[in-house]
Amino acid sequence: MSRHHEPAAGGAGADEEFIDQAPETPAPVDGGAEPKPDSKAKTSGEKESAGSPAPEKPEPAKAAVDTSATAKGAVKEKPVRPPKAPKSAKPPTKPAVAPAAAKAESAAATVVEPASPAENLPRDPGGYPEFHAPTRARRDGKAAQTIVFLHGGNVANWSWDPQVRAFSDYEVLTPHLPGFGARADEDWAGLDSAADDVAAVIADEVSNGGAHLVGLSLGGAIALRVAARHPELVESLMISGVPAAGVSASMRAMSRMQLKLFSSEWYWRFQAGAYGMVADEKELFADHGTKLRTDNMRAIMDEVDPGGLPDKLGDYKGPALVIAGSKEPKLVAKSFPVLERALPQAQFRTAAGRHHQWNIEDPILFNATVRSWVEKGIAHPRLQVPSS
Repeated sequence: MSRHHEPAAGGAGADEEFIDQAPETPAPVDGGAEPKPDSKAKTSGEKESAGSPAPEKPEPAKAAVDTSATAKGAVKEKPVRPPKAPKSAKPPTKPAVAPAAAKAESAAATVVEPASPAENLPRDPGGYPEFHAPTRARRDGKAAQTIVFLHGGNVANWSWDPQVRAFSDYEVLTPHLPGFGARADEDWAGLDSAADDVAAVIADEVSNGGAHLVGLSLGGAIALRVAARHPELVESLMISGVPAAGVSASMRAMSRMQLKLFSSEWYWRFQAGAYGMVADEKELFADHGTKLRTDNMRAIMDEVDPGGLPDKLGDYKGPALVIAGSKEPKLVAKSFPVLERALPQAQFRTAAGRHHQWNIEDPILFNATVRSWVEKGIAHPRLQVPSS
């Protein structure tokens, strides 16, 4: 059974009550690129409206990206994004709404478990949209803000589907990162290039202030570079699973040995099983995994595994939350001191009992963590302060 449990509309991602997840399965070895599941049947690259998908936006003329780091609010040339990869030929469809299922009542709140999103997974791994317009008003009455979710290695933007459904009161952006999903054929041009690409999306799409940036693993490393290179675009920063202190030699060797298996569907199905995916989710995950280019993945590992932080990260003065799952490799938590020196304003927390890909493993807690952070600037109380 899938573990994509979420609250019903009006309380999705709220932090007042949680559902305990099914017993956890051991996560695969993390070598700097990690598998993650989930998706929803939608059309690639199209921005949704409250009722039905809007027509595809024309691609504007592109200019060079200004990569200088400036103080928030400074005048700066608008970053632009390179041309997008060809989109899925699938016709537009209305976003599927997961029906509510079993209720769990308490004095604090009522949580409803939706049907498994596997019922509506797209068969094209690059078919998940990047733009998700708000479909309900925020409970605090404020104007909708924007959250940008940046996925990790081995998956694509469809891995954020549990978050997209929970944050329907926000504008949500789930960009396809270079080399993944709809952009699987593109060459990996480096973390800085990927960060400029994300900055271009934010500059093009966000009209109400900056964006709340949420990055996991590789997406977290890219988020740090967006904050360093384009601090004026970032309202708040939340990252998890970033090995800023570097990866051990043994783990690097293991990761590169696994590259030889990337073309094998059984390898991806085995990895999907470790995350408790249901059959349709395994099919999507395996389909995407076999399309990943090993030269791109090797280049990403070569850049991420040594660790390190981007230049001028200290130019970002906004709020930052840094998280490590207690059951992911210890090198993530060991990176806290490195990050603290560059981001002295950051808060550091551990997600007890959670592995690397905990937005899928425990979407209720992950969503509540994001909501507490972007709305209150508070680290969720179920997270733990790391021991010194």
